[in-house]
Amino acid sequence: MEVSGLGSAGQMEMASKEKTGRIVSDQWSDIGKVVNAFRMEGVLCDVTLVVQGRLFPVHRLVLAAASHFFRLMFTTNMQESVSQAVELHEVEPEIMEQLIGFLYTERISVNETNVQSLLLAADRYHIYPVKTTCLEFLEERTDASNCLGISALADLLDCPRLKAKAERFALRHFTKVVQFEEFPRLDVTRLVKLLQHDDLTDCTEEEVYDAASLWLRHDLPGRQQHLEEVLSCVRFPLISQTFLLRTVQPEPMIQDNPKCLSMLLSAMGYHLLPRKDRKGLSVKTRSRRNQIQRIALFKSSAPHICRYFNPKDYNWTNFSCSFEERREAAAVYCDDLVCVLGGWNRRGFVKRIDCYSVRQRIWFCKWELPRARTNMAACASQGKIYVSGGSYERCEY
Repeated sequence: MEVSGLGSAGQMEMASKEKTGRIVSDQWSDIGKVVNAFRMEGVLCDVTLVVQGRLFPVHRLVLAAASHFFRLMFTTNMQESVSQAVELHEVEPEIMEQLIGFLYTERISVNETNVQSLLLAADRYHIYPVKTTCLEFLEERTDASNCLGISALADLLDCPRLKAKAERFALRHFTKVVQFEEFPRLDVTRLVKLLQHDDLTDCTEEEVYDAASLWLRHDLPGRQQHLEEVLSCVRFPLISQTFLLRTVQPEPMIQDNPKCLSMLLSAMGYHLLPRKDRKGLSVKTRSRRNQIQRIALFKSSAPHICRYFNPKDYNWTNFSCSFEERREAAAVYCDDLVCVLGGWNRRGFVKRIDCYSVRQRIWFCKWELPRARTNMAACASQGKIYVSGGSYERCEY
């Protein structure tokens, strides 16, 4: 019997029944594990990476397939393409071990201890999945203690998204940021950029001055040359006249520098002008509140339970009160001081004024009322406290 072959029509019918697509099998998924096992055992490895004396046998094919850096190294006319050993610099052996493990297994562990080193190495060797993972890790953990360092690192690695987030955080939490060690270690360029920014929203101009002074005093002999540049970032006309007289004017850094002294005198002259005459002067303001947004609460029957409420984050914060139990006292806020005036206790009417420094977080007693008084009205304006009404008692304490 003669059997004839398929004609063209039959061939087309068979072709139309072909199936294409991805075939998933356990054997294929195990290939990666086998290749990594070969690496661990040194089987079929054709190059050794040398990092600070430690040897890492690897496969050129695997590294070239996963990293553009190694692809150029092993597939061009570079000497490393034929060398049996390749020495790598500017990376720690432990970090290189993790990166190699990732290239074979797609698994890596990122934590606060290794994230910066991993990020720098991943960027250097073009291992972008690890770089992305590190950037996301830093974004999620940006806080007042590290935002300045993260911003500098992001700038170095050209990561605009991370840099923008870290800078926004620093602007919005400036008063907390200056309390950590990263702030006095800033280079002058980054410091000036931060202090000059119009969007500082977490501080008063007095606190900007305090921050500038803190940075200068951290290494005054070495930073004396930057005195005028740094203090010129402070918008002195926005500072209260009382603060200028009590804090800025006595400062030796100001008194010993003619240009800085001129800044102070110009600000004092601004405050001496009538308000109607100030409108014609150009004073650059900032997008920030002029006073610290806190509401203080003092419980007279329990003097050691004091707290303040921050409308920005809707949180109450407790702080210790050292003055004795007092009732029907008046409380005002003036130049970063919460002042508790008069009132009465079990011994009688009180003449004393107790003050809480918001910036220094301490209590002290510096002033007294002209007469012991209770149940009075009090307010503060332009650095002065005004008291009216109330009841007197002959016996003063």
